[in-house]
Amino acid sequence: MSKELTFILEPDRGKLTIEVGGVSTDDLADLRANFDSPHNVNCGKPSDVDISKPANQIDALSDDHRFIWLYTIYHRSVVDGPGVRSVVQVSGCSIRCSGCYVPETHNRLNGKRVPISSIVSELLREKSNSDGVTILGGEPFDQAQEVGELVARLKIHGINVTVYTGYTIDALIQRNVLISITF
Repeated sequence: MSKELTFILEPDRGKLTIEVGGVSTDDLADLRANFDSPHNVNCGKPSDVDISKPANQIDALSDDHRFIWLYTIYHRSVVDGPGVRSVVQVSGCSIRCSGCYVPETHNRLNGKRVPISSIVSELLREKSNSDGVTILGGEPFDQAQEVGELVARLKIHGINVTVYTGYTIDALIQRNVLISITF
């Protein structure tokens, strides 16, 4: 079994959940050791680990003049997260993984600068046909502030959000882009 980490942003709880699959007990202990706050690792029920800024401090970011570099938005996906999803695919990726299945998203200029309010409006039109929104790339955390603003606005409307990233937990912590982690 291969190792797998899935990052799921839960706006209704203001948490980032990390699902770990195919990881040995020792690897899980190593993952746990990377966090300074005391916490429990529990396979049956998630445990909370708060890191950085609480979600309630993001609410002030509501300026309608914020933009995201967007590659595309598509709806009714059943492969990009739990359930049926609307997908926001950002453009621009500094990681540029070998074997990336969407290398056309690496160059930010292959997308366009779109107001966050326009993205939210599009997603709200499809809300009744969707179990949530998945944000992927490109690399969403290369636009961390803007993606955080998008997530905060979706949270107001009770939308479940999953964010896929190519960054490790350590890299996200170093970039100071995590609100909180739950695993």
